[in-house]
Amino acid sequence: MAGPSQVEFPGGTRQRMRMRGTKQANKDTQKRLRKNLDKLLEEGETLLPAMVWEGKMSWGRTDPVTKTLRELYRILDRRHDKKFLAKRMMAKRGDAVAKAFAGSIMAAHDQEISIVGDYKHPSFGSASFVRRGDGKTGYQAGIQNHHVPKLRMLPWEDHARKGFHFFSWRGGFVCTGLDTTIPEGWLPDVLESSRFKFKNEEEIWYTSKLSASDVREGKMSGPGYVLMKFNDGSRVGIDFATMTAEKDKSSFVHHMALSMLPPNLSGVLELDAVWSPDGYGRKVSDDTPEAVERVLDAWIGLTLNEGSIPQRVKIATLHHLDDGVIVGENWFAEAKDAVSALNGSNSEKELATILIENAAGSGMRISQRGETSEREGSALEIAATSLNDVLSALWEDYGLEGLVALGIDEDEADALWVEQSKKMRPFGKFLRELDDARSKASQTSVFPHKKGSLPGAVGLIHDLVMMGIIDGLGRAEKRAVSLKGDIESEASAWAFLIACGRSTGKEWQFSPDARDRGGAWGHAALGLWNSGKSLVAGEETNYQAELETLAVSCGQSGLF
Repeated sequence: MAGPSQVEFPGGTRQRMRMRGTKQANKDTQKRLRKNLDKLLEEGETLLPAMVWEGKMSWGRTDPVTKTLRELYRILDRRHDKKFLAKRMMAKRGDAVAKAFAGSIMAAHDQEISIVGDYKHPSFGSASFVRRGDGKTGYQAGIQNHHVPKLRMLPWEDHARKGFHFFSWRGGFVCTGLDTTIPEGWLPDVLESSRFKFKNEEEIWYTSKLSASDVREGKMSGPGYVLMKFNDGSRVGIDFATMTAEKDKSSFVHHMALSMLPPNLSGVLELDAVWSPDGYGRKVSDDTPEAVERVLDAWIGLTLNEGSIPQRVKIATLHHLDDGVIVGENWFAEAKDAVSALNGSNSEKELATILIENAAGSGMRISQRGETSEREGSALEIAATSLNDVLSALWEDYGLEGLVALGIDEDEADALWVEQSKKMRPFGKFLRELDDARSKASQTSVFPHKKGSLPGAVGLIHDLVMMGIIDGLGRAEKRAVSLKGDIESEASAWAFLIACGRSTGKEWQFSPDARDRGGAWGHAALGLWNSGKSLVAGEETNYQAELETLAVSCGQSGLF
């Protein structure tokens, strides 16, 4: 809907209208544009790109860059002919760069700069310029801001689309035609003006944590690095620590790409990542070229954050290894060495070593929370730091084999595996209990008779002796005191308490008859107790003979 009509009254202030995309120039803008326009008028020839390409077009045609340069030189020859400039900058036909150039030369004749155009580009940035004629705003902005290397390439974007290459830096502006070989002087200036600090030896540039010889030969150096191999033989190494430590809004590859047109770095260099996990002994990217290439291509394609490149390279390469065990950023050939880099008890390390050996070549990745997933390579990758998480992840597939490898009977191992699979207790506690059970089983195996296998008083005293030695005197004492109901059981318990020296103060809990009978058996019970302790300690003793002596004392002489 149209707005209300404007009425002017005599003596009223007259409103000024300003075109969209323009602004009032401040003093700094006026001063800078005045300087640039004066130089354009006086030294315009020196601001044009130097055509260094000596190639030929097919059918003897003149290349489009040379054609445009001829047009620009014609305009410079008549730079003071305002009538000619006014006609050329409004021409409907002809070279588009020449039209914008004529308008900029015309603007150079202006005595006063007040209203300027405000050009903005998502990649090349913003610039102020004096708009004259019908030329493209981007072209005029680039021509009038020739002091900015990246902006002065803007008028040549159509030529770049046709396959012609431009390089712009503080010391030069060159068109290499259809040849992508970088010109002399371009790379040193681009590196010097970047966010990284480089050292230089001949054609090698490298950051502080690298050496020139390693970069030249592509060997592992420092924390690893990205290697740029340019088509003129130059090499640039940027170490991973520098890439992640230095925070800056501007990207290194973005800065470099905007120093050439078209901004396609893949046409002038090859990228590689030189990094090996500790212990690997060879360059990882030799074994995983595609994984590294995808990350680096995304970087120079300006689709990945620069600071994330080192970590992405490491993840991509480690994720594709086919041998050994990967723990964090370290590689191990043997499972026992990998286990030493994880936190856990000796029992956990013993079992984890077996499980990891069994899982070798499984292509499994264990996350920091103990969750498993498939990976590209067949090596086992462990991101977790705790052996408990590693054991939890491997238990379902390899736990039963691990228990059997520890020397546990298959039936017992199966029961333990099922129980742990259901409850999934912390493996430190599970293995401590397992160690205790194995220790008790080992101690039990040295006795000639199992618990409960012998009858009468001899069997009761034998069971209490085994319990006292294997499970502890406290449990055996409690069991002895609880044996009530008949004189033989009480007497057997009292004989045991006398033998192990725990009878004092417990007389009131036993009947006089039980104490008398048990006291008569006490000497033989003491011999059995001492022989049992020697048996468990591995000392030479005849436990069976002591049992026979006890049997005679208890009136069971025909037992054996």
